[in-house]
Amino acid sequence: MNYLARYSGSYNVYLNNRITKHLKALMKHITHIFTILTFVTVYIIGYSIFFPAHAQYRDIAEPADTVYLSYAEFLEQALKEVGQLQAAESNVKLAENQVQQVKDLKFIPSLSMTSEHGILPRVVSPNGLPDNQIYLDPDATYDWENWGFANRFRISGVQPLFIWGAVDKAVEAAQYGVNAISQQRNATKDEIELQLHQLYYGYQLALEIERLLDLAIETMNTVERSINQQRKDSPELINESEIYKFKVFQAQFKAREDEVKQNLLFVRESWEYILNAGERTYLPKNGYLEAPEQKVLGIDYYQTSALMNRPELKALTYAEQGARMYMEAKKSENRPGLYMGFTGTFARAPSRPRQDNPFISSDSNTLNMSFGFSIRQNLNFSQMRTTINRASLEIDKISYQQKAVKDLVMLDVHEKYRDASIAESKYESSSEALRITKEWLRMEQLDYDFGIGEVRDVVDALKQELELRLEEKQTIFDYKIRVANLNKASGLPIE
Repeated sequence: MNYLARYSGSYNVYLNNRITKHLKALMKHITHIFTILTFVTVYIIGYSIFFPAHAQYRDIAEPADTVYLSYAEFLEQALKEVGQLQAAESNVKLAENQVQQVKDLKFIPSLSMTSEHGILPRVVSPNGLPDNQIYLDPDATYDWENWGFANRFRISGVQPLFIWGAVDKAVEAAQYGVNAISQQRNATKDEIELQLHQLYYGYQLALEIERLLDLAIETMNTVERSINQQRKDSPELINESEIYKFKVFQAQFKAREDEVKQNLLFVRESWEYILNAGERTYLPKNGYLEAPEQKVLGIDYYQTSALMNRPELKALTYAEQGARMYMEAKKSENRPGLYMGFTGTFARAPSRPRQDNPFISSDSNTLNMSFGFSIRQNLNFSQMRTTINRASLEIDKISYQQKAVKDLVMLDVHEKYRDASIAESKYESSSEALRITKEWLRMEQLDYDFGIGEVRDVVDALKQELELRLEEKQTIFDYKIRVANLNKASGLPIE
């Protein structure tokens, strides 16, 4: 059956090449942002302690036609634009059309009409018999100088009366095919939703990092202005060695800044491409990345859910049921069937006189109807056996596929469960480390305010706090993605 051959089709052709490319490019440069912010903190934050009035956020102007989308709104709108999902929907509609075609075989599957048109010469009686008795004249002949139009219409049809349920079984087999293709559509949709999930929260991560990067840029500019001011007011307090280090880093930072900004734009471009944005600008409704509320449960839960809910396994189950019903339909077709046939004919040729005798038939002028019953039996027994054997082999093939796919599903769940568990542990550790670092920073700031602390200790605490803020956002993103992958592998809603 056609849907069996399509089972192993690719699910992520449409989005992997573009979205994954952008997300990988973004994640590649997160390391650079860590380095940039960490390095600049050592030389910058110390100055911002003494000149806090200069440390401010920049106001970012937004276009007037900006649209903010929640995750559900983003998913709904993006799915409308994805061509691969539309193609999968078309496959389902084609399968449903095939079901209807089989259903149509129940009522007069064979019905046809033929018509014949021409011209005929008139028939005359040399012995002067009337038109309705010309058939009695042995000398009747054609009048080749008198021609007229002739028309004949014939309708014939066949209605199966008893064929061992062959049509009903074929309908049921075709419906199983629809269910199998629908599950393939669901698998394709899940894969696309997973890519869109990464894209949506990748944008949130990009906005988080962009805010920290913009703050670092503004702080660097503030420090530069502060250094220049201090050169005028208190040149004896300037540490020239630190100043040179700052200038070298400033030059390196400028080169990295454009590269990081361009890679952050990849996510925006992906949104525009996926949403067919046109002149509009789309942004996440919540620009801050938050940890998922869902916790990773025991692996048995995910394994059981995968066996029950994975669309690939459901598709194969429906395919096996369809193949078995298809074989039963073929067996029914090979048995004797009772049919009723009927035909009706109407012919009219004005140039030929109608003969009203019931024993005389004229093809030129007639109106008759007939019906009858017949028994049909396919006698090509060798071909029938081959067809049944092929259907049996298809069933065996699907059974082997089910076992193979089950093994792959279990391995997939194990792998995704491991990744999600590790990501959850990293997130919890990062959150705890950030909480402790914030306490350390508050302590160092209080010590400095009371005059018993050192600037270097405050700078170290600030540096560690900034690093952990970035690390926490990264671990939140990884945690959300790993949990989404686990849910997909288990046949659960991605979010």
